[in-house]
Amino acid sequence: MPEPDERFTWRLRHSAKALGLDWPKHEPLKQFELGLDGADPRHAAFMTAVRRAGPGASYAPYQDGVVPWHSAMAATYAHATAPLRRLADRYVIEAALQIAGGRTVSEELNAAFQRLPAVMAKGEGKAGQVGRAVLDLAEAVVLQGREGSRFDAVVTDVDERGTRIQLSEPAVVARVDGKGAMPGDRIAVELVNVDVLHRQVTFQRAD
Repeated sequence: MPEPDERFTWRLRHSAKALGLDWPKHEPLKQFELGLDGADPRHAAFMTAVRRAGPGASYAPYQDGVVPWHSAMAATYAHATAPLRRLADRYVIEAALQIAGGRTVSEELNAAFQRLPAVMAKGEGKAGQVGRAVLDLAEAVVLQGREGSRFDAVVTDVDERGTRIQLSEPAVVARVDGKGAMPGDRIAVELVNVDVLHRQVTFQRAD
């Protein structure tokens, strides 16, 4: 998972501002992430924002001299999990068994590794859709019953779909008609509607 590009890095800086996190101006995202604590709700919310902002994880066969970097984890990263969870990992286990037995990885297995990235990308795409739906549902449930309430927010981005905001508390990401607001602006918003069934929340600007 590569680092987010410049636009998304600025979005993350605005998210950090909304969450009350002190991210020094010239400190790279990679360095800032090393000081985060996943047990802190504000830090955890920012770590989720990093996963949302990044271009997404991808897979590649092992190559000598290539060190993988996972921006959301702020670490070099490679993994294998139980084969019942994901078919692709059975090949990793087979490779490990061959190496443990004093053999080199077979040509047949290496050929399978070359084909796996495309297969795994398709699965990750579907998993990403489910993950986003779960997060949207959680945000709707947290806000249910608070219609008419006002919240402090920071504008994290403006694009063709409108103004993207990060609430300070709870740590919810949404969109609103920003009426000329710019990234980094602090605004007040009012929760207009919550639709848990469709995992949607609607805000309007309140100032």
